[in-house]
Amino acid sequence: MKQNKGSIAIAIVIAIIIILVGAIVFLAMQFFTKENSKNTSNPIQIEEGNLQNKEKDKNEVQNSIKNEVQNPITPILNNLGENELEANTTPKLISNTYYYNQLDSNGKIIYDALKKNKKQLETGTYRFDFGTQFNTLLHTENGEKELGEAFQSAWNAFYYDESDLFYIDITKMTLLTQYQTIGGITTYSVSIGPAENSSYLKENFQTKEQIQIAQKFMQNIVNQVVEQTKQDSAVEKVRRIHNWLVTSVEYDSTQNSINKGHIYGALYDKKAVCEGYARSLKYLVESVGVPCVLVSGTGTNSQGVTETHAWNYIQIENKWYAVDVTWDDPIIIGEGEVSKEIKYKYFLKGSTTFLKDHKEDGVISQNSMKFSFPTLNVEDYVGF
Repeated sequence: MKQNKGSIAIAIVIAIIIILVGAIVFLAMQFFTKENSKNTSNPIQIEEGNLQNKEKDKNEVQNSIKNEVQNPITPILNNLGENELEANTTPKLISNTYYYNQLDSNGKIIYDALKKNKKQLETGTYRFDFGTQFNTLLHTENGEKELGEAFQSAWNAFYYDESDLFYIDITKMTLLTQYQTIGGITTYSVSIGPAENSSYLKENFQTKEQIQIAQKFMQNIVNQVVEQTKQDSAVEKVRRIHNWLVTSVEYDSTQNSINKGHIYGALYDKKAVCEGYARSLKYLVESVGVPCVLVSGTGTNSQGVTETHAWNYIQIENKWYAVDVTWDDPIIIGEGEVSKEIKYKYFLKGSTTFLKDHKEDGVISQNSMKFSFPTLNVEDYVGF
């Protein structure tokens, strides 16, 4: 009798083990099937520290993976608007000052001040005092207009060269000109600071502490990307970062996110529009030592709709190639695998291919100079 009970007990244990093994196998198959559509041979694995990794809402869009990506596009800037973080981990590249180099002398004075005191921007109230540096200019007939254009151009260049100004609302910053007249001689002094004595920080970043928490989160991602790609060629670095963004970020088709056009929206919220994708690619690609610039203009999708758009030009082997991460991130309904043709349709392309449906526009905002972009190589990059 004891032997029979023992046999039954053994049989029950075996049955339970078989059921558990079967359940594990089933769940594993479901997981790998679901993730297969965005799998890469050597993906970047990011652990996001102590901050919450928010789960993405996947919005279903009625388009086939065989068609070109139909993501809507958002305007870029037409309505412009003492710790470990002080260490500059970004290598000095041609792209770091690409737009700065196009400014006139007045624009460079303003840009230099913004760059030198970049950390002070985190206060939201810091005032950039230029004293009487523009006194001679303001005594000329069109001096006030020229100074306004220099300020707008300097900010646009700074904002395009720097990818991490996610906490600034330029519409809350003002150029202030004051003067005093003594003995018939008028002297002008100029400063840049918060408008109407308010803060020029965005509404969701109202303290320096909030900004630094976000910066540490993103610096953690940068450190991991640098470590995981340190043995890779330049092309492989770009390819793996491109693939990670495609896998990790969802296009914000609702257009509701306050962070949609910045690296914080893409890297933390995991939702962005074209500008957020493009800024994030620049931010990460430059961190691994590859020159990358932000480019704006218009894109025309396969339905013939033309809207404002943003993408990147990347320098590989002394030649410039275009990358559009946004349009390389299709939304798939149901199960399926993204083919190489779709995943890399806008990856390291030359002018012959890329400029068929992308048009550059160096007028970033009104009251600003027109900027130029790198000249693309004629042919696509091959061999990745």
